[in-house]
Amino acid sequence: MIQELLDRGSTLSGQLKRRSSVNVNDRDTKESAIALAAAYFSTFRTQIVRATGETDAVRHHDESWQSLVRLAHGNNPRKTYLKLLGSIIRELREFSVLSLARAADSGGRSSGPSDLSPAEHALVLTLEGLLPSAAASYRQGLLDLQGADRLSYRGTVSEFREALRETLDHLSPDAEVTRRPGFKLEDGQKRPTMKQKARFVLTSRGRGKTQTAVTEKAIGVIEDLVGDVVRATYDRASLATHLETTRAEVLRIKRYVDTVMFDLLEVTEGATRRLTTQ
Repeated sequence: MIQELLDRGSTLSGQLKRRSSVNVNDRDTKESAIALAAAYFSTFRTQIVRATGETDAVRHHDESWQSLVRLAHGNNPRKTYLKLLGSIIRELREFSVLSLARAADSGGRSSGPSDLSPAEHALVLTLEGLLPSAAASYRQGLLDLQGADRLSYRGTVSEFREALRETLDHLSPDAEVTRRPGFKLEDGQKRPTMKQKARFVLTSRGRGKTQTAVTEKAIGVIEDLVGDVVRATYDRASLATHLETTRAEVLRIKRYVDTVMFDLLEVTEGATRRLTTQ
């Protein structure tokens, strides 16, 4: 999956950002850069071409990786590495979204709400730029729903919940939520709940009680449904019936997650309307 290369590129970039040297001279960093480029050409480029074709964008991306190898063969400025890696990461994110779109087109279930709709495409793009790990969880959930050979959807539902949780944690850090006047932890909790975090985000934007209550209610439904799926046991008449019923429950969770995420991330009202009418 292209996400693996994205993660490795982001790790290398993060390591370079924490350095203070003007030039990159150490052998380990250079070898990591070369190994990353080798992985691109040997494995990941094929996935990208499968998703997009042999386009000018791919050929330009090839040149970026070649430039990274050239940098690693000399003692070059750290800021040059960071600029180049930033460009590579942005391009990989675009390729990752295109790859998911192609998977949705050919994934077997071509007419259900788990296909990559324009609204889902917008959500993935937004998450890729804000929280790549949350985007990865959301994309994995989509791919799980497209598969025809799943034996359990507990992992799928956890992926959607994790994407929402990470988004809320990013938009409303615990320390900021608990500092708000009048805040009080809910009974039995050691940190703010997802409902409290959503309330913090929306009230900070000037939303009224009615607007925030709708989102909080949706999060409550998500939590209840997730619990039902995770606790589910195979006690129905047939495994096939159980799985299809569970898949329907996961799709329902996904629709609520989509609606809440679009509200929190303020993507577009038009996209949100499309989601809620699916």
